[in-house]
Amino acid sequence: MIAMPSPDTIRQSISRMGASAIARGAGLAMRVPYLRDALIGSVLRRLDRSYEHVEDDSELLTNLRWFGGHLRPFLDRLVRERPAAAEAILRFLGTWICDMQRRTEGVRNGQPMPCTVVIELTDRCNLNCPGCYANSSTDGHDLSYDQLRAIIEQVIDMGVTLVTISGGEPFLREKRDRVISRLAAEFPERGFLVYTNGTLIDAQTADRLAAVGNVFPAISVEGFEHQTNARRGHGVYQATRKARALLAERGVMCGFSATVTRENAEAICQDAFIEQRIDEHDMFGWFFLLQPIGRSPRVDLMPTADQRAMLRETINRWRAEQRPIFLGDFWNDGPLVGGCIAGGRYYFHIRANGDIRPCVFSPVTCGNVFDILEGRSDHASLADFIRDNPVFRAYRRHQAEITDRNRPCLLIDHPQAFRNIAGQPTCRPDSTMPPGYLNGKIAAAIDVAAEEWAGRSAKLPPFATETSPAVEEEMNEMQPTS
Repeated sequence: MIAMPSPDTIRQSISRMGASAIARGAGLAMRVPYLRDALIGSVLRRLDRSYEHVEDDSELLTNLRWFGGHLRPFLDRLVRERPAAAEAILRFLGTWICDMQRRTEGVRNGQPMPCTVVIELTDRCNLNCPGCYANSSTDGHDLSYDQLRAIIEQVIDMGVTLVTISGGEPFLREKRDRVISRLAAEFPERGFLVYTNGTLIDAQTADRLAAVGNVFPAISVEGFEHQTNARRGHGVYQATRKARALLAERGVMCGFSATVTRENAEAICQDAFIEQRIDEHDMFGWFFLLQPIGRSPRVDLMPTADQRAMLRETINRWRAEQRPIFLGDFWNDGPLVGGCIAGGRYYFHIRANGDIRPCVFSPVTCGNVFDILEGRSDHASLADFIRDNPVFRAYRRHQAEITDRNRPCLLIDHPQAFRNIAGQPTCRPDSTMPPGYLNGKIAAAIDVAAEEWAGRSAKLPPFATETSPAVEEEMNEMQPTS
């Protein structure tokens, strides 16, 4: 008789799984409770080992391990509430770790190695929110499925693991030709994070997203129901609640996206806000500071320096309290990622008209992806463009000169650096740049905000002080092998 290995032996084996084995074994492990637990532990350990590219940066390494120490409650809840999505997430994380190892080599060789790209499916939207850059062009644009596939194939070669889809409203395209679910099915080992207002997600759409498993809608909120309806329109909040319920019922991992303004910062920083987001099925959330670009920008709605600091400390407190939700802060998480990630360092942006931009919020363009795909460019590939384009190179050069990671952004923390870049011959304003952004009233308001944040950020406490003891114990429980 062949002796079966004990559960403890199996756990030990899973804990030593390599990243590629994690990606392959997620489906089996999801079906057995003690294997799920062991697999999550293995993922966390492998993530910890993937930080080897920052071993010479003790502050960044401390911050990354502190952040990783707060992922367990999110993963446990994900497995418990969305087992089908958990399988896709663990498979995606296995791919992420494999790609992180490849990115590490690229960074050591001086190559930009983006882990994500933001692709604007369309610049059309069914809403008309004030201050939004979407739908700010006079003519609507859409990327075709073939163009999207060609772009994704190239960015995967560059090391991209997470494809971020934006708009406009991306689900206008899903309604019309099922672009999102088709792409997700064609690239099953990549994650597709989709920023959406949520109003077009019906039962049929939710069914398609559940079938693929690797699409993660981030539904916009402005705070509570009152704040959301005030900016987005009457009834929008209730429509998004319905969408979240439809997605949760089918096991789709959804989350939220919150734009923080001077008017809603206090509401968003209430504990009741994050508790409501968890209660209404959100598994993750991203926070963004309102930027004065696009349609009818209002500089008086930009958050104050004190509000930006409050947001950072609130999110870090929620993390330290082990809230079972993944949280990301696009600006304040600079200490987690070594500063600004734009300019191809870790990400870049492609608009629906093909324009290539260093950042979603930088209202300039310096090339067009159609020229690359159709052989009209001096660059043979997107990778060549991101590496060699003067604007992108200038972005990364300025990033390297910034020593204060609490002030990482060229747009709002170092605006003169961005203006110098925008003045290059290969750089031109696009339809999201309002009058006065570079040298008028908006520029003056950005300068004041940058100066105020420089003073306020100098008083911030360290981003992270310690790793969660529970996770540190788990990390040290056994020595992982290659």
